[in-house]
Amino acid sequence: MSSQPGSLAPLFDPQVIAIIGASDNVLKFGGRPIRFMKEAGYAGTIYPINPRGGMIQGLPAYKDIRDVPEVVDMCVVTVPAPMVVEAVRNCATAGVRSVVIFSSGFAEVSEEGAQWQAELDAIAQSSGMRMVGPNCMGMLNAASFAVGTFASSFERGWPKPGNISVISQSGAVGGHIMVLSRERGLGIRNWITTGNEVDVDVADCIAFCADDPGTTVIAAYIEGTRKPERLMQAFTAARANGKAVVMMKVGSSEVGAVAASSHTASLAGADAIYDAMFRQYGVCRVYSMDEMLDVASAASAGQFPDRNRLGIVTISGGIGVLTSDIAALHDLEVPELPAKAQKALKQLMPLAAVRNPVDTTAQMLNDMPVFEGSLRTMLTDGDCDAILIFLSTVGLSERMIGQITEVLERVRRDFPDDLMILSMVCRQPDREYLESLKYLVIEDPNRAIRAIAALVGFGRGFVRVDSDAPPSLPAAAFAPPNRALSEVEAAEILARAGLPMAPGRLASSADDAAQAAMEVGYPVVLKIVSADIQHKSDIGGVKLNLQSVDAVRAGYQAIMAAVGQHAKDAVIDGVLVAPMISGGVETIIGVHRDPVFGPVVLFGLGGIFVEVLKDVTFRVAPFGLDEAHRMIDEVRGRALLDGVRGQPAADVDALALGLCQLSVYAAAHADVIESIDINPFLVKAKGEGAIAVDALILTKTE
Repeated sequence: MSSQPGSLAPLFDPQVIAIIGASDNVLKFGGRPIRFMKEAGYAGTIYPINPRGGMIQGLPAYKDIRDVPEVVDMCVVTVPAPMVVEAVRNCATAGVRSVVIFSSGFAEVSEEGAQWQAELDAIAQSSGMRMVGPNCMGMLNAASFAVGTFASSFERGWPKPGNISVISQSGAVGGHIMVLSRERGLGIRNWITTGNEVDVDVADCIAFCADDPGTTVIAAYIEGTRKPERLMQAFTAARANGKAVVMMKVGSSEVGAVAASSHTASLAGADAIYDAMFRQYGVCRVYSMDEMLDVASAASAGQFPDRNRLGIVTISGGIGVLTSDIAALHDLEVPELPAKAQKALKQLMPLAAVRNPVDTTAQMLNDMPVFEGSLRTMLTDGDCDAILIFLSTVGLSERMIGQITEVLERVRRDFPDDLMILSMVCRQPDREYLESLKYLVIEDPNRAIRAIAALVGFGRGFVRVDSDAPPSLPAAAFAPPNRALSEVEAAEILARAGLPMAPGRLASSADDAAQAAMEVGYPVVLKIVSADIQHKSDIGGVKLNLQSVDAVRAGYQAIMAAVGQHAKDAVIDGVLVAPMISGGVETIIGVHRDPVFGPVVLFGLGGIFVEVLKDVTFRVAPFGLDEAHRMIDEVRGRALLDGVRGQPAADVDALALGLCQLSVYAAAHADVIESIDINPFLVKAKGEGAIAVDALILTKTE
């Protein structure tokens, strides 16, 4: 087959497959792929490889991969771990384009295994041959019947071909998802597990599927990533191509993170950072396999509204209340229907509640014209982006499902692109038929609403303008020196980087402090300046709201006495005299160097919101103004910035500019910066800007 060097095409769609360690025993790892492909009707060429030669499952076997008469797209390696390196080296010599290594016993087990894995890495790097595994369950292409896996689930049936590609670091998890997908009747395009990821990892697979015309939904399970930039590039490509990405990331707990590292020798990273990164790139994060399959199945229909207005039609008033509550939890609006729609619904059903949710009672199902009229009214005049129809268990009635289906067929013909979800229990054949009409069928209304929220998230992500470039770094900006920095130094560095910093002057005596106070203007604040003292207030190194010369002199003396008592070994630069700034909304912005994603920017509201509620969010640096605004909107205390109890609305635009300016500086000097803490960052009234009152920069230590 034709492919670019390094491409994953030979792996995902191989036309020539070899199996090293091939067996006549269809129950062994080396026998299963051959059996599965023969039974399914794989149209490509299969080459069994076994030192004994002869015939294997009716196919001529070759003693060595190097004896195969044509170039092999994918070679499956099933031999024990000590024999794998030689087998893979022979594959490289033979010009094999990709290999899948089932064998375990590598970096996940021992130092010796880690050494073997390092040798495999070297072979992949030098040959350009793509390598999956070791310690993986392999791959399959559900459309072509190419099988590079030992999973035994095919014994109960082949997955339904479709447009969902499943990618998993864990073989067991991937195998379980494949079985659940088949049982649900979900259409699978590609399925692959990456194991120890000596070469090909989840990010590579997502990138391939993002450009694969047959894939429209990517569902992936990860424990960590060694290629964060590649992963984010893959997400960017998927969103640009309108592909929905559904991710299950495990390792959020301390115990889970340790388990993830020992399982695939991968770094789990800080869960909050992964969570924020997914939001940043329009990825839907899920927390269970059921949720993953709900969202993937819903997304496979290709309907992605970019507004969040939900219309609910239900035969139960209680379900109407329940679904409204659930919708609110998922940021979906259940708006009152327009007067025209309410009037039309009342004419159809005089006893119904028609505000939204529309409670039809069981009357709707006793009169199919009423049922059809209700749906058409909601779709024509309801001004909603999705319609949830709760029909309980009526789908189990053969008489009722036939009548309902006829109505739904007619409605779909006239409204081919509208998002409609049936919360209904029915038999599998009926479900599959309704899904073929692009209705989503999800029995539990809670799960249905979660899926709707995910579709709205994708829709909003797809219409984002990708021109949201980060701002430029000022020409005066410079990297912080790799040493301990005082507050004065940190303030100067950040000011040159484009951050609005409070003015101030360094004083070296009480008289000097009094003169500085006159220059900056009363009231003032005094703060000890020393790179050796990070928490100034804890030792009495801060005096606030000083109103007079005498207060400044006394404050200076008190600070120096306190520092002499509590930090006698600290090198003192002096005392900072700065205006006492008050008013505005107190926020915190900062930078943290994540071991996986590098510099990430933090934002939160000050005081109790940070200290007690931990109401903060993150973004991977750098980013632009639109992303900064989305970041601000995520914190639970966001309403405080809009003004409460008579306070004016805050200058959110200035806050957003400060966040993205900080992100640009952090990204530009990621090799030096360990963390930046700007607290408080006061956001003034709208149009008046924002200002940083205190700053701390920590650099990396050698």
